[in-house]
Amino acid sequence: MELNTGTKELLFFIVENWKLLLFFNLIFFIYFYYTQNFDYFEKRNVKFMKPVIFFGNSLSRITGKKPFIEFQLDVYNYFKGNRFGGYFEGRRPVLYVLDPDLIKSVTISDADHFIDRSTIKTKEPRYLSRSLLALKGMEWKAVRSLITPTFSSSRLKNMFPLVQHCSDQWVGLLSRFDNTEIELKEMTGHFTLEVTGVCAFGISTDALKDENAEFFKVAEKFNYMSIQKRMFFFFILLFMPSMFKYINISFMNHDSTKKLVKILQNTKAERMTAESKRSDFLQLLVDVAIKEKEELENTGESSKRYLDNDTLDAQALLFLLAGFETTSTLLSFVFHTMAVRPDIQDKLRAHIEEITKGQELTYDHLSQLDYLEAVIQETLRMYPPLGRIDRTCSKPYTVPGSSLNLKVGDVVAVPVYGIHMDPDIYPEPKKFIPERFMKEEKKERPSHLFLAFGAGPRNCIGIRFAMVVAKTAIVTLMRNFKFSSGPKTENPVKFHRNSMLLKPESGVWVHVEKI
Repeated sequence: MELNTGTKELLFFIVENWKLLLFFNLIFFIYFYYTQNFDYFEKRNVKFMKPVIFFGNSLSRITGKKPFIEFQLDVYNYFKGNRFGGYFEGRRPVLYVLDPDLIKSVTISDADHFIDRSTIKTKEPRYLSRSLLALKGMEWKAVRSLITPTFSSSRLKNMFPLVQHCSDQWVGLLSRFDNTEIELKEMTGHFTLEVTGVCAFGISTDALKDENAEFFKVAEKFNYMSIQKRMFFFFILLFMPSMFKYINISFMNHDSTKKLVKILQNTKAERMTAESKRSDFLQLLVDVAIKEKEELENTGESSKRYLDNDTLDAQALLFLLAGFETTSTLLSFVFHTMAVRPDIQDKLRAHIEEITKGQELTYDHLSQLDYLEAVIQETLRMYPPLGRIDRTCSKPYTVPGSSLNLKVGDVVAVPVYGIHMDPDIYPEPKKFIPERFMKEEKKERPSHLFLAFGAGPRNCIGIRFAMVVAKTAIVTLMRNFKFSSGPKTENPVKFHRNSMLLKPESGVWVHVEKI
């Protein structure tokens, strides 16, 4: 059959221009792929931020125009007045929740629909993927319930002498810098690493004896990521998220990960065979794991074991690194506040002496120091460890008071920093006012609107331990040192634009003088 003239011309054009046609088809495919979800919120009648191809609403974050917490405040203010709003991370839609009742539903009352955190599947060692942060569903519930008793009041009370001993050692370290300016983040890091090492694993890191201790250097590098690797991470996250499962994410955490895990594994192995027992976190974990193994073996269900060796290693590593980073950040900003607000420093010091009556600090004193607790909580309000918390929908959910239906896998975000800086919730939010966390004022505000440790069943499991460490350290240092502003002291502190964590650009500097 002979082709007509028009068909011949079309075939000739295709043959002659196939490269150009392929290029345009590729462009169309890419455009379609990265924009096909951009009507997600519009179709559901949800206010949303207008996305940009490839980046969604994350372009200013990737280019480092603003620190992460300030960016979260901008998103919150954009949606303020709405119960929720739509945001795009690349092509992935994320529902931002602002309404207090809805925040309570997602994190507490309907938490069984949002039991999982939003995580990325990667090709990583099991000692990373088996941590409480990464576990999902029934596995998370089982491991959490097994570990929770290790943070009971009686066990924390047994650890208190260790915390006090480390605090006293910290006084010795700081005494070397009497009447000089110090960078708080590094100094508090030495303390929190030592206290976590001793209380968690019964091992001294030498961080309070040697400023150049190897253990401190290893832990400090764990969260370090070069600019090149950070850009690579963002590129894969935005453009090829499915590729993460083929990438060994541990390369981003330096060789420090393997070194830390090796130390923990050796210590754990010693505990498995030791006759005498310690009262630290690792010993309690080992005891729970042995008990679980014996009970399952007796019932013939050993295959259902949750606390295997990798899971134990994962919890130990998480406890060490989370305690080291978050508590050191908290203490840094507490003492920075004391330096720039001498009135609060004097009031807190008087409160401590009033409660303790000048006697040695005891575990029972900690619960009586209500003004100290208010200072800590106000610090965490202004400087939360995370600017936002995420939850993944684990079973279908209809948002209360709306027709919006969420399916399994949909991501919901709570803008922590936006809530903490909302003047309708916390009047004069940029001012440091501890009194807003005293009993009378505190009871007038829903507890789930203070989100420094998260909320609901998936909140931070180590809250009570962190508070014991922070209170003990603050009392000990307030009795021994006076803090004031120096030439390097910034107020307010400027944060690094390329970090998800609260990383000051120029450090947190104060002048310290022994009393």
